[in-house]
Amino acid sequence: MNYAPYPARLLTSTLFLSVPPTNVGEAAWDILLALHADHGRELSLAQLSAIASVPMARLEFWLANLEERELITGAAHRWTGEIVTALTARGRELLQCYLSATGDLQVGAHP
Repeated sequence: MNYAPYPARLLTSTLFLSVPPTNVGEAAWDILLALHADHGRELSLAQLSAIASVPMARLEFWLANLEERELITGAAHRWTGEIVTALTARGRELLQCYLSATGDLQVGAHP
């Protein structure tokens, strides 16, 4: 991959090499984007499955993968007991870094 178009600050970031979507599957990327778009609220597994268009059977696999990477966290909802998931601080930082980098690229791509 040619890293020349990326700002120097991103190339020196420890998160740069782990920035999605290059190191995760499409379903995981959809999950991360759905959680990011939710602006910090927690999504139930059913909600996340529907929003990310990931079947529940695959959702569990990807949630475990993303939680192992410390990009998301899951917990029981305090009132309903339903399992909910949200981005961790690391997950938010990773997505902000990615979205910032792609925004910088888009600005330079249009005359």
